Parts: sequence; structure tokens; C-alpha cells
Amino acid sequence: MDKKALDILADAVSDVGSWQWWHMEKDMLQLEFRDVQLYDASKPEKDAHTMDVTAVRFYGNVFAVFLDDLEEEGKRPWYERFYDDEITAFACSGYVMKFDSPEFAQEVIHSYRNRTPVTPFEGRDTLTGAKHLIAARCHDVGIAAGGDRIRIVSRNGPIEEEKIESLSEKWWKYRKNYWKMRETKDAFKKDWAREVTIPAGSPDRQGE
Repeated sequence: MDKKALDILADAVSDVGSWQWWHMEKDMLQLEFRDVQLYDASKPEKDAHTMDVTAVRFYGNVFAVFLDDLEEEGKRPWYERFYDDEITAFACSGYVMKFDSPEFAQEVIHSYRNRTPVTPFEGRDTLTGAKHLIAARCHDVGIAAGGDRIRIVSRNGPIEEEKIESLSEKWWKYRKNYWKMRETKDAFKKDWAREVTIPAGSPDRQGE
């Protein structure tokens, strides 16, 4: 997948998004994120159009390292409870996510006290040898993972790489219209990802 598309996706996830689930089977790893700033055209016109859930899937030679600064003595590992929906989503806001950057992944891994590989992991060799990888800080927890192939999927099916840029552009146009129409009779339904992304330099919050 094209690096530009992945860079756009990383920003779309890590502005105000959250990591909400993971799943691994055979040689596939899925990481699910919510409140992703890509435009969801499947919703009614005045609904919130931020993508509720976007999954990043890796296939082939998959690896994953769970990271944390948690004090969990005597508890079942957080990533197991997270998988079982016993823990709420972890915010990864602040643009602290990158794809295909072994250097950034190394920084993320070493920024956490506890590191738990759930697959064979050879440190830098695994990171530099991966064809695709992701690394993200989500406050008290983080993830470094990758594989040979990457696929992006929404509730409506796969998102092809050539669509990611246009879906991002449409979301930012929606952002502008959302604030223009806010508190009018034509306002969109409240969109949390829009409410916490206030237009810069706009004291009247109108997006101009």
C-alpha cells in the first residue's frame, strides 16, 4: 500500500481516534480503531459521517508486541481483557501513530516499561524486515505490529488505497459544513470526532 495513503490514514486515526479491539488468527492480525476521520457516505445526509470503526489487517509473517506502563500485578493481562471487551478503548490522539517506520516503531517500543511479544519477535531485525508495520502510542498502552500485506476495512467493506485520500478530503469538507450548520435548523447530528476538532483560529467555531 502506498505510503502517502498510510500517512493520511495514520493522521485520520490518531487525531482524536481510539484503539478499541484486536484479533489474531492463523497468520492474520486485525487492529480496530474508532472515530476515524474518513468520510462515511453510507449514512443519511444529516447523520454524523465520521467512520465509526476502521480495521487495519496484516497478513503473512504477522508479528505483534503489546506495550504498557500499567501496574497489573495479580491481574489477567490487559490485552486479554481488552480482547474480551472488559476494557474500554484506548485513545491514541495526538498524532502518535505511524505506518512503515521502523525507527518510530523502535522509539515507541522503548518508550514503554513493559513489552509483551505475542509472536516471535527479534527486535530491530523484525521491524526492519517487515514489509508493512504500525506503531502507536495510546497513552498507558501501545502497539507495534506488522506483516507482509496490509488491508484497510470499514463496516462497509474494504477501503482501497486510492480512496483513502479522497475520503479524508471529504471528511474535512464535512468538518467545515458541520461547524457552519451547527445550531441551525439544518445542523448535522452531533459528531464526537467533530466536536473535539475545533477549527483553528476561529473563535466563532464556524470553520472559516
